[in-house]
Amino acid sequence: MKVLIITGGKINSNLLKEYLKSHSYDYIIAADGGGAYAKEAGIIPDLLLGDFDTLDKQILKEYQEMGVEFMTFPPEKDYTDTHLALITALAKNPEQITIFGATGTRLDHTLANIGLLTLAVHADVKAEIIDENNRIQMMKDHLTIKKEEAWGKYISLLPYTEKVAGIDLEGFLYPLHKAELTIGISRGISNELVKEQGTISIESGLLLVIESRD
Repeated sequence: MKVLIITGGKINSNLLKEYLKSHSYDYIIAADGGGAYAKEAGIIPDLLLGDFDTLDKQILKEYQEMGVEFMTFPPEKDYTDTHLALITALAKNPEQITIFGATGTRLDHTLANIGLLTLAVHADVKAEIIDENNRIQMMKDHLTIKKEEAWGKYISLLPYTEKVAGIDLEGFLYPLHKAELTIGISRGISNELVKEQGTISIESGLLLVIESRD
């Protein structure tokens, strides 16, 4: 099963529509303000959840009339709407989760949403955050990126744990062998693929892999 989460950060609706022309999902969750983006893109979610403090009441009514399932939470809660959406998605034991709207002008939400990828990593579920310029993934063992499917020219590696050890890179302009990255060091920024696919392997830690178009 593949699950799409549309949440309330910043989304280019045209990008979302184009993306869905070549990518299909078995279950779609819209988290609060993400419901407005779903409507703009012509998407009817399977589930709409959140405290609904940002979604227009008319859109809520339209989804109710369509028979969309709702999960309502109080504004005074421990987790963000995106966090609740990810927990709900993981409960379905999916193979993959894609999140649109997890980045934007609220840097606190962006950082928190990137951190949520740890939940998927520990559940052995492939998860990615996509926006107009970036695709963000988190890994704990190995990852393969095909050049024809890469989100952009640049591929950066950032340690999410204090240290990531035993890093091997193959197919990249700047290869690594049994390397180590630590938080606060920019060594892993702006690598590039030179072969049709690149492989990243690590022995310990959690590593963010960010493909960038700009």
